[in-house]
Amino acid sequence: MKSNTGDKISYYIKLSKLRIMIPVSLTGFTGYFIYKPQLSLNVLLVTTGIMFLAISASVLNQIQEVQIDKKMKRTQDRPLPSGKISLPHALIFFFCTLLMGSVILYSSSGLIALLTGLLTIIWYNGIYTYAKRITAFAVVPGALTGALPPLIGWVAAGGGFLERPIIFLEFLFFTGQIPHFWLLILQYGEEYSKAGIPSLTDILSRSQINRLTFTWVVTSVIAALFLCFFEIIRNLIICGILLIASAYIVWKFYDLIRGLKEKGTYRHYFILLDAYFLLLIILLISDRIIK
Repeated sequence: MKSNTGDKISYYIKLSKLRIMIPVSLTGFTGYFIYKPQLSLNVLLVTTGIMFLAISASVLNQIQEVQIDKKMKRTQDRPLPSGKISLPHALIFFFCTLLMGSVILYSSSGLIALLTGLLTIIWYNGIYTYAKRITAFAVVPGALTGALPPLIGWVAAGGGFLERPIIFLEFLFFTGQIPHFWLLILQYGEEYSKAGIPSLTDILSRSQINRLTFTWVVTSVIAALFLCFFEIIRNLIICGILLIASAYIVWKFYDLIRGLKEKGTYRHYFILLDAYFLLLIILLISDRIIK
């Protein structure tokens, strides 16, 4: 009985995609902290609320795409397509996490932050999830969902929608979502095609997608350097670290347009890009602490 309970818990953790949702909530924490740089119970509640809303959106997405996931080797072992969690139980879990996230976010920061969070879910599950069944370029509008969690944190802390720091931060996380997806397509494009999802690999050659990915990485790097240029990050040492890290990631990703032979090595670029954005978050938070 104990092992069965432990298995169930692990299935729900997998359904939650905590490995992805924790970084998402961290971007929300960053949005809050750069407006109000102090640790408090409120910022922890806001971050937790964002995480539960993100989990609910992810669970709903897996419910919406269960038939597609059954056709793809990469996703066949997920809890829903494998039958480890039933659809009714997944729906209950979705509503519970949605309710928990909504209550926590509303009670800690008010209606505007909650509505921004719900808008993120509507955009992700109501627009992007279906748009990617129509066009291989759905990731561009879909990337907006990566820009909204920092905005939720910023608004929850008392910031306005049109203030310069949050606009640049949103643009940074928006651009960063796109090369992530292009890398995913480079790794698993054939599986998407077999599952009936339009894939960029059906339209462009691998070398063209490599160049497109590199272009978006450079765009993300430029967006990151804007943080220093427009004095959102003000500490010169931190700006220097960011400049060095940015030059390094551009140099490493330049390998893409020189030709990548082994498909499996794309995972290296995933890790590199994730590390770069984690460093950005650390530098943003550090700048506020030092200031």
